[in-house]
Amino acid sequence: MGDRYVVKIFPPFHRHQWESEHRVLAHLNGRVDVPIPELFASGVREDGWTYVILSKLPGVTLENVWPSCSRREKADLLARIGAIMAEVHAVPVVDLRDLEPAWDGFLVRQVAGCRARHERLGMPRWFIEGVEAFVEEALPRLPASFEPVVLTGEYTPFNLLVERDGDRWRISGMIDFGDAMVGYREYDLLGPSVFLAGGEPELLRSLLRGYGYADSQLDDDLRRRLMLLQVLHRYSNFRSQLRIDGWESRAASFESLQAIMFPR
Repeated sequence: MGDRYVVKIFPPFHRHQWESEHRVLAHLNGRVDVPIPELFASGVREDGWTYVILSKLPGVTLENVWPSCSRREKADLLARIGAIMAEVHAVPVVDLRDLEPAWDGFLVRQVAGCRARHERLGMPRWFIEGVEAFVEEALPRLPASFEPVVLTGEYTPFNLLVERDGDRWRISGMIDFGDAMVGYREYDLLGPSVFLAGGEPELLRSLLRGYGYADSQLDDDLRRRLMLLQVLHRYSNFRSQLRIDGWESRAASFESLQAIMFPR
């Protein structure tokens, strides 16, 4: 489709991703300042495959430039990511409340399957043997009731686009909404925390302050919730996602892993 359009095609077993993609794009269009693709068309083919036709945004993925960014530039970009996230979360959910998966049922399934998932992915024995007790202890820290938000799950270096602005990079767009759902706002903090903050306190604080947290809120309770949500995340894979050198040799408990991932 040249340089103007992007066509995304979904097989029948990814029908839920097509639902999220076209519904969330239509919902957020014109309601956020960060550029997102314009939805030109969506539909279902006779064979059950689905599609969307989107505008192509300028820029390169943040993943391509992150290693070359200065520490100050990384902090500024994470603050901007936090602000973008807060802006998206401020958009009322309204007609997206029925978007699958529903948060409560999703959380129940993640709790039930977390040990088997992390065992399959090769986490250390201390993790496997302690994960169920950790989840049981930490789960009550999630609020029983809350105002749900649109969770895009796309605040990662793979789905954020950047362009050069003088001698710095600026975020020029956000793409890929196939994993969007509705739920608890702090779930969205995991992508940039794990892939970008890299266990550096200054970078994590930049993200959280950009989102709107006061320094008094950057406490151990928040860190415990983030650790829990990372354990329960539907794509959780510490070995492939955690970009902190030597974390496996340094972590021997959930407390020590939490301190490495979400330092004070």
